[in-house]
Amino acid sequence: MEDGNGDREGIIFLIGCNLKNKGVERVVDGLHDPCREYSKLYLCDNRIEKLGASFLSYALKNDCCLTELSLAHNNIGNDGAESLAHALRFNGTLKMLNLEKNNIGPRGVMALSKCLERSNTTLQWMVLSENPIGDEGAKSLLRLVGNSLTIDTLLKCNFSLTSITLKKVTCLTSQTTLRKIQCYLTINRLLMPSRILASQRKVLMLVKENHGPLLEYMSAIQGVDAVKDVCIMQILALLGRQCDLLSTLFALLKDNVVPSLLLKSPVRKI
Repeated sequence: MEDGNGDREGIIFLIGCNLKNKGVERVVDGLHDPCREYSKLYLCDNRIEKLGASFLSYALKNDCCLTELSLAHNNIGNDGAESLAHALRFNGTLKMLNLEKNNIGPRGVMALSKCLERSNTTLQWMVLSENPIGDEGAKSLLRLVGNSLTIDTLLKCNFSLTSITLKKVTCLTSQTTLRKIQCYLTINRLLMPSRILASQRKVLMLVKENHGPLLEYMSAIQGVDAVKDVCIMQILALLGRQCDLLSTLFALLKDNVVPSLLLKSPVRKI
């Protein structure tokens, strides 16, 4: 296959070819050709359903070359999304996954979110536009990139995704969750590849809205013997140079959490 420069080796571009599931099976067989390495696979608008998705799932688990997979405008549904999510647990090369308009509801989105939160740190861009993801699906995506239940969960969420496209998603009662998702993704994108800096920025964003999680975090560690001389340092590490916010938090900690710790513990000089 050639482009204007005479070279499109490694790209399979089959859009609107009515492949259906059987055609996908043949494409997957071709991916394992030892004489070729394919990095991009575009199968948009081919009437692919969950069976075709299962074939692609097998390829993702066993193929080490694909970096982009586009299945836009098919009908893989929740079952197909779950199959792909299972494959992503084992895949370490795919960076872009396009599932636009595939009739994927909350169940499918939650499966993808769970996988990307726990098992996959490679995928950077996922497209879920024009799918009925619903409120539960949107909430699972928010947990994926910004799990603000506690400071600990926030520090463990996904930092590799830089974009989740959610244009014209349906079955939502509010757009607030989508806006929060994009805020956390912006942090990932701006501070990539530094997970530490991204973590600090996400904590800042959370604490600006609600001091509670950080107070709980500090309260949980007050009983540790070695914490007295590093407690304040941990706050500084999490909050960086946010002087106004630090002043507020110190006041809250003084009054509500560990007053003796803040009043008596020495602060190490840096």
